Amino acid sequence: MASIDPIAPGPIAPDEPIATPPRRYTLDGDADVEARIERDQRLIAEAVTAVIDPARFVALVMMGGYGRGEGGYVSIDGEPAPYNDYDYFVVVANTDSAVRAALAQGLAEAAHRLESEVGVEVDFALLRAERLRAAEFSLMNAEMRWGHRVVAGDQNVLSAMRPMPFHRLPPGEITRLMLNRGSLLLMNQQRLQQGGLSAAEREVHFKYLFKAVLACGDARLARFGRYHPSYPVKLERLQAGAGQAGSGGAAAGLPDADKFLELYQLAYRNKFHPDYGAFGHDSPADWQVRVVRAWLVTLRAFETHRRGRGFDGWNDYCRASLGKGQSGNLPRNLAVTLRDFGARELLSRPGRSLRYPRERLISALPLLLSEPGSLLDPCVANALAVTPQTSWRKAAQVFLQQWKRYA
Repeated sequence: MASIDPIAPGPIAPDEPIATPPRRYTLDGDADVEARIERDQRLIAEAVTAVIDPARFVALVMMGGYGRGEGGYVSIDGEPAPYNDYDYFVVVANTDSAVRAALAQGLAEAAHRLESEVGVEVDFALLRAERLRAAEFSLMNAEMRWGHRVVAGDQNVLSAMRPMPFHRLPPGEITRLMLNRGSLLLMNQQRLQQGGLSAAEREVHFKYLFKAVLACGDARLARFGRYHPSYPVKLERLQAGAGQAGSGGAAAGLPDADKFLELYQLAYRNKFHPDYGAFGHDSPADWQVRVVRAWLVTLRAFETHRRGRGFDGWNDYCRASLGKGQSGNLPRNLAVTLRDFGARELLSRPGRSLRYPRERLISALPLLLSEPGSLLDPCVANALAVTPQTSWRKAAQVFLQQWKRYA
């Protein structure tokens, strides 16, 4: 049996950050940067309110980096421009499924038009006002509740949500974050196996690498109960070795501690001031290996901490009987498996079928990233419900299709 992590399982964070309305969109942009993003918000709010009947519209809530005042920006031909996507929840009321389907279609069309005007992707997700009180206690919702900006509508709309203090966040939410960012690494690996990368693909490649690195920072902090939603605070805690346990800090205690901190600082700089051209002469494949290695080390350390005991490598971790911390009641899990995998799956893989399908993905991903292009590991085939003869490339495709559904 693998050695047991000396850190006993505990809360994600000992403190509870208090939400305050952000006064800025970016961390350090000047007045011109802020004015540009503010202009974009007016355009987007006008487009949304044109799609939704006033009797149904409640609020347009900006989340993510810009929503908490930590968005990135670039200069294009001497003019400031946003770099990160604009992500929103559109809160609506008095709707049925048919109305929501029509609204989603209208918002998708509006988002497509807006992207050419603002220069970044615009993403809208519908949120029913009557469901706010029962919203899932997830990392995404906790971060949104902590730091957001209401661009239009009811400024207090999210006060209907229950408190979501970070120190009570289910640890499996960090595992879920690692899954989602690790899936970006799998997309990178797919592109690498297809041949040379174009300039645009190289930029996406490094953007995804650094997203994964930042998630590893979150997991390393969470392992010591020091997670925080603000990136400047995260960096400070990692640099200072905050949350020390024994002789190791949040970035320490792992074999790659010093190298990881250098990697994190680089990812941090490129989140707020992206300069992917600086990697123009670097090998994307070498960078992929470097970041995957850090992701695997981080996931193993965090999962050992979350479970309170170790495991014998990724084949052991892949087993259905080793839970991955993803909730879901039994009737719902069975219903989802029946709907998406068919009745035969309930009989052929009952251990997988009793758990929410996201656990299948977490089980398979470390092995997929560890052995790209090789013969498919039987446990990966079992987790993804494919035949053992399935190629790595096809398995990666199946994985990503399932990930879009269960992420």
